Amino acid sequence: MPLSITLSKAEHARAFQSINRKSDGIMNYVLLVYFFFGIFLAFFYDTWFVALTVGGLSLVAYFGCRLLLPESSLSHYVMSVVFALFAAQFIYQMHGMFEMHFMFFVGSALLITYRNWKLILPLFIVTVIHHAWFSWLQYSGNREIYFTQLDYMSLQAFLFHAGLAAVIMGICGFWCYDLGKSVIEDASKTLMLERQVSNVENNMKFAEAITQGDLKTQYDVTDASDELGRSLVKMRDSLRSSLEREEEEKFITVGITKIGDVVREHGHDPVALADAFVATLVKYVGLNQGALFVSEGEASDAHLRLAACYAYNRKKFIDQRVEAGQGLVGQCFLERDAIYLTAVPSNYLKITSGLGEAIPRCVFIVPVKTSDEIAGVIELASFNPLRQCEKDFIIRAAEDIASAILSSRTTQRIKLLLADSEQRTEEMRSQEEEMRQNMEELQATQEEMGRKQLEHEERLKALNSSGIGSAEFSLNGHLLDANESFLKMMGYRLDEIQGKHHRMFVTEGEADTDGYRRFWDDLQSGQVSSGTFKRINRSRETLFVHGSYNIVRDITGRPQKVIGLSLDVTSLMSRQLQA
Repeated sequence: MPLSITLSKAEHARAFQSINRKSDGIMNYVLLVYFFFGIFLAFFYDTWFVALTVGGLSLVAYFGCRLLLPESSLSHYVMSVVFALFAAQFIYQMHGMFEMHFMFFVGSALLITYRNWKLILPLFIVTVIHHAWFSWLQYSGNREIYFTQLDYMSLQAFLFHAGLAAVIMGICGFWCYDLGKSVIEDASKTLMLERQVSNVENNMKFAEAITQGDLKTQYDVTDASDELGRSLVKMRDSLRSSLEREEEEKFITVGITKIGDVVREHGHDPVALADAFVATLVKYVGLNQGALFVSEGEASDAHLRLAACYAYNRKKFIDQRVEAGQGLVGQCFLERDAIYLTAVPSNYLKITSGLGEAIPRCVFIVPVKTSDEIAGVIELASFNPLRQCEKDFIIRAAEDIASAILSSRTTQRIKLLLADSEQRTEEMRSQEEEMRQNMEELQATQEEMGRKQLEHEERLKALNSSGIGSAEFSLNGHLLDANESFLKMMGYRLDEIQGKHHRMFVTEGEADTDGYRRFWDDLQSGQVSSGTFKRINRSRETLFVHGSYNIVRDITGRPQKVIGLSLDVTSLMSRQLQA
């Protein structure tokens, strides 16, 4: 901490005020003594005119300046000049008596009481001018001018005389400077002590206010050296910041608790939950309007529906539906980021009360979302700007209600799935019973089919042992299977003809006829063909077979394949031809 401080102009004047007042009182008497001393000398040297005019004008100049400019230090400089004029007056009155030159030094000594070295300068200047001018006039032959009683003064003697005067006045000026410096230092120390005492008193009052919990009191530290004051201000600011943080955290915690109570009370009913949430949020934060929009639809048709509102203009959304990206609400839903608007357009939203409508000062739009999914958007309006803690609370409340909405949706979805599952279970029970009955019928059918299959196999055995050839063809004429009688009749093995077309058993001329193609078209349409047919065996010998081509149908009655039954009647046909 510095031992002294720099004084202002006013403080500097106050430091010298008592000194100047005391010195002025002394100088009043001194100047009167000087004046009457000049009157006294007039008795001996008959210099009444000089004593009265010069002395009187000097007193008038000094006291007039003090009277006209009481707050100015100009009178002191006039007094310095007056001391020089009185010294010159005394020298003149005593016809150049050399001892009277010491009156200049007396004046400079008297000026030391003011402790202002600058007051020596007017005295010194006038002294130099007087000595130079009057000595020149006297030694130029002007007998009416008195500077000294010497008949002649050399330049060297004059310079020694002037130098001695300068040294004496310089010493006086030095003491003025040194004493003035001491006054300034004492005043600086006194002022610093007064400031320190004042700072201590103010700091004590400020500390007392802090201990009483008044952290909003204003305290300006104007003194740069008041380290304690600045430390107290820092402590006050730190305590106030801590208190504000604590109040903000308490505000958020209490609000979240209220929102939690709403969720627990109305979590089973999405409609009641939305209404209670918006009303609680608006009232707790001190807002004027609020609305909750919930998301609906799939990704291709995602939109928002007005689910609940508080003091809200429902006419803004007549159909209560907002598309993704439509307006600020839709944009918030699309970007999943909060929007804080302070410059609210006049046509955007108005708060309605009994006194009319007014535009809110701020609008806060917050997405109702979790970390993975968005459930809707909250739009809030207020006449007052929102604090940061209020914004943080609204965002956290939106997250909590998002979880509740999504949980409610999940619960509803689970209920629907459970109901659907129960319905499906009941349907499966019915289907199971029906299937059991069908299985019983199928088993009876299989048993019946087994008997028929056995009968069919017995018939095939009988057919094979009877020598009748049997062959199965697809509807387009490719051979699928044949019995031994057919293979023996045609002279092939089954692997040689399986998959080949029926035209290999007819002549080439016949295979290209319209009658042969119509033969297979009729079979494909389900018509049976029977009679005696001309066929070619492996040896390219002509055979005559008597038989029929029958259609095998599936369970729906559609043709599935063709079974050809044939009996070799070549020998019979030969005898008939010979006869």
